[in-house]
Amino acid sequence: MIRKKRNGGLGQIVRISVTSGIFGQIFSTLCGSGSAFLTKFAIMLNAAPIHFAILAAIGQISQIFQPIGALVTKGRTKRKSVVLTLEFIAYCIAFCFGLLPFIFSEKNAMFAFLLLFFLSISLLSVANNAWIGWITGIVPLKVRGRFFSVLSQYVMLTAVLVGIGFSLFIDFFSASARQDIAKESSAFFKPENLPLGFITIFSVAILAAFSRLLKLSRLPEREKKIEEDTLPRMFSLPLRDSNFRKFLLFNCWWMFAVGIGAPFWQPFMLQKLGMTLFEVQIYSGVNIAAAILVLRVWGRIIDGYGNRTAMRLIIMLGGFNPMVWLFVTPHNYYILYMEAVTSGIMWAGAGLVATNFVLSIAPDEKRQLYSGVSGAFSGLAMVITMLASGVFLPESPAIREIHLEPEQVLFGLTAIARWTAQIPLSLVQERKSRPVSEAIAFFVREVKPKIMK
Repeated sequence: MIRKKRNGGLGQIVRISVTSGIFGQIFSTLCGSGSAFLTKFAIMLNAAPIHFAILAAIGQISQIFQPIGALVTKGRTKRKSVVLTLEFIAYCIAFCFGLLPFIFSEKNAMFAFLLLFFLSISLLSVANNAWIGWITGIVPLKVRGRFFSVLSQYVMLTAVLVGIGFSLFIDFFSASARQDIAKESSAFFKPENLPLGFITIFSVAILAAFSRLLKLSRLPEREKKIEEDTLPRMFSLPLRDSNFRKFLLFNCWWMFAVGIGAPFWQPFMLQKLGMTLFEVQIYSGVNIAAAILVLRVWGRIIDGYGNRTAMRLIIMLGGFNPMVWLFVTPHNYYILYMEAVTSGIMWAGAGLVATNFVLSIAPDEKRQLYSGVSGAFSGLAMVITMLASGVFLPESPAIREIHLEPEQVLFGLTAIARWTAQIPLSLVQERKSRPVSEAIAFFVREVKPKIMK
């Protein structure tokens, strides 16, 4: 646990960060990257498959713009105003989503939605890079892993509660759901009023977003040096760092591997396994619950044993999880609920390492720049294999009496590709990295009692 007495203002920083993070997650769950509500909104606009592919890719493509955050703050001593301004504009753009069905035809509304979503998410990506530089300047390295783990716990719990609550609200607009509502209930919940339901959803998201900005404005800030490097020299600096180049090789390798089959996890569950949406939500709930239980353990491993060591454990689990999917059929898909536990444990650690690893190897004054360059490369790497998975979906092979769906072939490939990421990871140097055997012993000792409960 992060204690206030260890650092005079750290307790206040944690409280403000958690509160602003909760408000930010409300926005993200309702109309951010990967939001199920935006998928439902796109369905209402009669989106074609290509529209869903673009919608899924935008979240990763926007990561390419992260280095702009370092460029925007290059000649400034403070980052707070940049973060607040960019987020404000992005939130205002997102509010316009709900107005599109009333302004454009379905086809034009879909095009306008994708364009506005791209602009909003890209601005938030730039702002997030500036926020990374801001927050790492006020949170000491020795507790940074635990700081992000605490923040992630509250954020993930918020995602579950908001997702469940507002999905019920949107479901009330369907004819089947309305049959279960008492006759005296409001006539507002009619299928033709679904666009009004989305305006309500997006309004709540914007109110939460503005509340986030109010909380963020109270967060302290440490001044940074004005960077006088020329633009080419500025962005070439991380690439001249041999250890960072090795990190980029590993990070791109890992994201290439994760991107294989990434667009098909949920469609496979719904279409090939015949799972209901409620059953898919149970899977997600188990996944998030497991992640919440172990986030602080991962934070302690990162702080005590290093990001590279933590990543070795993550890669081991990361290759195991997709392999389970090779044996799943419509008759035994319940085994995925057990896989959801190990998957949640793995992604909890992966999320923390994704933020902390590059910060641990970057020079103090260049953390934001290094983070931006890393985000751009990793986002591009994942987009490539995500799109390639859709274009080159393999045929259904039969191995003796075992029949695999095309998606399962990709799941097997991503498992093998993830395990091979240990190779480039071995090249990356991290000062505080300790033997993986020590981390495994600590991990088992700390995680087993939590899961057994």
